[in-house]
Amino acid sequence: MMQTNDIYNTCLDISNVLNAGDISNARSKVITLLHEINGTNNNSYMELVNHLIREVGLLPYIDTYTASWEDRFVCEVFKVNIGERKPCVLHTAQSQVLKKLLEGKSVAVSAPTSFGKSFVIDAFIAIKQPINVVILVPTVALADETRRRICRKFSHQYKIITTTDVELAEKNILVFPQERAFAYIDKLPSIDILIVDEFYKASTNFDLERSSTLLSSMVELGKKAKQRYYLAPNIHEIEENVFTEGMTFLRMDFKTVVTHAWRLYKSRPKNEDKQSFKTRKLIELINTGIGKALIYTGTYKGIEEVTTILNRNLYNKDSELLANFSDWLECNYGEKYILKDLVKHGIGIHNGQLHRSLSQIQIKLFEEQNGLDYLVSTSSIIEGVNTQAESVVLWSNKNGAHKIDYFTFRNIIGRAGRMFRYFVGRVYMLEEPPSQENTKLRLEFPDDVVKKLDGNDPGIKLNNEQYVKIQRYQDEMIELLGTDIWHRIERIPQIRSCKPSMLKIIAEKLKTDSNWPTNCDALQNNNTWEWRDALGDIIEILEYHRKGHLRYYACACSNGWKMTIKELYNTVKDYGITYEDIFTFERYVSFNLSSIIAVINIIRQELYPNSSNIANFVYKASNAFLPKIVFQLEEYGLPRMISKKIQNAGLINLEDDSKEITIVIQEFNTIGIEYLEQKIPNLHSFDKYILKHFMNGIRCITTNQKN
Repeated sequence: MMQTNDIYNTCLDISNVLNAGDISNARSKVITLLHEINGTNNNSYMELVNHLIREVGLLPYIDTYTASWEDRFVCEVFKVNIGERKPCVLHTAQSQVLKKLLEGKSVAVSAPTSFGKSFVIDAFIAIKQPINVVILVPTVALADETRRRICRKFSHQYKIITTTDVELAEKNILVFPQERAFAYIDKLPSIDILIVDEFYKASTNFDLERSSTLLSSMVELGKKAKQRYYLAPNIHEIEENVFTEGMTFLRMDFKTVVTHAWRLYKSRPKNEDKQSFKTRKLIELINTGIGKALIYTGTYKGIEEVTTILNRNLYNKDSELLANFSDWLECNYGEKYILKDLVKHGIGIHNGQLHRSLSQIQIKLFEEQNGLDYLVSTSSIIEGVNTQAESVVLWSNKNGAHKIDYFTFRNIIGRAGRMFRYFVGRVYMLEEPPSQENTKLRLEFPDDVVKKLDGNDPGIKLNNEQYVKIQRYQDEMIELLGTDIWHRIERIPQIRSCKPSMLKIIAEKLKTDSNWPTNCDALQNNNTWEWRDALGDIIEILEYHRKGHLRYYACACSNGWKMTIKELYNTVKDYGITYEDIFTFERYVSFNLSSIIAVINIIRQELYPNSSNIANFVYKASNAFLPKIVFQLEEYGLPRMISKKIQNAGLINLEDDSKEITIVIQEFNTIGIEYLEQKIPNLHSFDKYILKHFMNGIRCITTNQKN
């Protein structure tokens, strides 16, 4: 236990470091001191400690009850409105970023995971009261996390938009992945601020598949944006490029937590193989007690390895909450679903193959004291959500088949530690990390982005060669489709969001073969087995590696609203389709496949006006063959099985596709959680837990809405 003399001696050491001008090191020492003080029975900070907290800029950590009046005054100066009932104290680096934005400057910020970048966004909105705000995020999960925060603070003033089919209001905050931006480019008269979270994904080095779409949306939205705010972690330098031209780059190495790391891999005996060593060390860590821990495995196979080890070495956790979750999983997904057994041991999974609502539920349970203790993950945990842990275990130094780079490694270990909760994050490395290097962000200008631009109003600086590419692409599409057709369709959102290279392939196929895709008319039919030829042709141009399985699933899932997930699994399992496949295929059908079929239908209707219109199939597939509102509510954290109970109880009509999701949210808020629980028959106890979390995510704290 830390004694008063120890605290004084540590403060003296910190003061000497400050006098030497090493504020970063002093800040780390202050955070470590706070960690040690908070581990004692008397965890209040003496006046001297508070003063040092102020000196290193960590103002939110100041204990105003024990601080001097001067330090309390500084806290008051740094208080800002962030949309909550009480103002919030920003740390000095947050205040610096906010000041730039309030001055009207466009800013690109690189800062650690624990920096608190979202506070700056909320403060800007609360202070400036912009009319239209657009926030681009890389994943639907991050969009939901952002929406929950924004909705709680600003939904009484703004229409919060997360889908592509909502009418704009007088004041709007739009939050979604970049692919949805194209639906609003022509609808938004102007944008007060364009915010791009994790903007490093605009580089092909970090996201080869989606970077061009992000760049295109940044350019098109940027034309209407008065101001831009781009955010990323661990970027040391941005190579000169046209996409961030005119922006101020702020590299903030301002940490609010510190990380202590143990290179356990160095202690492996020469006569012990790596797998046995890692297994032994992981069991030792669990038995020692490492608190809430993220275990990074890098691959799906790694997740299987680690969860098997944990499952064998952990007793069932004494948690009614987890027991209820396990039972709920068995009821809704079936007894064969492995997650139902893992959660009883306090083990969760996070990867790209999970049902969307299950990822959200597990993140919530990881935050609970009596919830999950371990979250075993691939890189999805650093790409999709902002969750922090007391400890991070690096089980593998791979991301898929390749070794992780230093940038990814920093993002992984940046999940260790959390403001006010875990001052010190612990990192245990079971494999050697990559060598330290500075990350220089390079934003290239790929042809698929160039060709989409309007040559008369590109919104970005172009060279002569790029102007030629734009004109050549226009000429090619006009030659394929004709001037009238091309000019009629080129600004349709589905066409604009399609990569030019893919658009050209589709146009060429349709132009040369009026019967492509084979038996396309069958997509209008209720007999889903007749869809297989058309779907096979379409999946082929997408070059999806499991064509047969995906096609079979797409035909089988068309009854998704009437069929439970358990029943769907029993239908497809004999064809070699797993639970994970079901979740992966559902995402692929509802986005990748439906998007391409939408483009095919638009061009096909133009070229062959008498051909069948398969827009209804596109609509159904884009909603995973669920009612539109039910599918959208899953993004809000309400699983379809609970929506089905609400529908059957006659409380809200979730099958009415003419409704906007915003209207349905209003209906939920009007009814309230207590009435829902009273009127819905056969609610599982875990249904109630999910409902409460869902309702908390759609309420505004500044209004007096019922529950």
